[in-house]
Amino acid sequence: MKVFLSWSGERSKQTAEALRSWLPDVLQYIDPWHSSLDISAGRRGVRDITDELSETNFGIICVTPENQDSNWINFEAGSLAKQVEESYVVPFLVGMKIADLRSPLSQFQAISGDSKGDVQKLLFDINDAAGDLAISRERLERSFRRSWPEFENSIMTANVIPSGNLQSVAVERSEADMTEEILLISRQLDQRVTQIERYVLREEGAPRRPSREIRRISEEKFIASAFAKIGWVVVRSSWEGESVVVAAQGSGESVQAISHDFVERLAKSLGREVVVRGEEGVVIARSNRP
Repeated sequence: MKVFLSWSGERSKQTAEALRSWLPDVLQYIDPWHSSLDISAGRRGVRDITDELSETNFGIICVTPENQDSNWINFEAGSLAKQVEESYVVPFLVGMKIADLRSPLSQFQAISGDSKGDVQKLLFDINDAAGDLAISRERLERSFRRSWPEFENSIMTANVIPSGNLQSVAVERSEADMTEEILLISRQLDQRVTQIERYVLREEGAPRRPSREIRRISEEKFIASAFAKIGWVVVRSSWEGESVVVAAQGSGESVQAISHDFVERLAKSLGREVVVRGEEGVVIARSNRP
């Protein structure tokens, strides 16, 4: 089973090398591919990488705070997503928390590389994707317990690379980034619910829920999540002509002012004007008309 290891930067590279060495010890059928070790001198690197991507069953992206905005990392992640099922592309985080991961990598189910439970789950996922090559879960658990200390030491070594070898990049997520990610997640959930409903209703012979109603539910969840990020609670959202009217109120001490940029991004995402009303129905923010 081909597993592609994507990396960029020294700490990410060491993590990929550790995975390349360790994964076949736990799951013997794995054939990991790591570009710095598996491209022969004089060969065309990008061509080789493209060829490997086309044959990949599972992708692991070694992500660190200093490389998550790397063009190369995001190129390989996008290529992997096109080649394999989305659930088989996994950001493997080193020196950062899952909450710090930014879009577009945040659309994938990430794991923390220094979490024993997360790494074990990664192995379970690889094994589940292996089809006829898969081994029993009991055998995999025994193999993992025996080999974990060695791999844990490798990850700890990657984490303590001298800071002079790393590009220091502060992990800061903008309001816009979080808003766009919420919409992405909401739409993914919407698509999943639609697929499930189609299957259930087809089996039961019941009429399908109109797609417009499903979209409305998704948009309401998106609006509520976006406002919650800045400390506001959506009391009600209604569609009036070409506008969405949102009645909201501040919640707690962490409430932020509703900026014009925030409302504009909501309007752009929803494709219609957004009007925000506060207490007693007073308009406190309004987007430009699309």
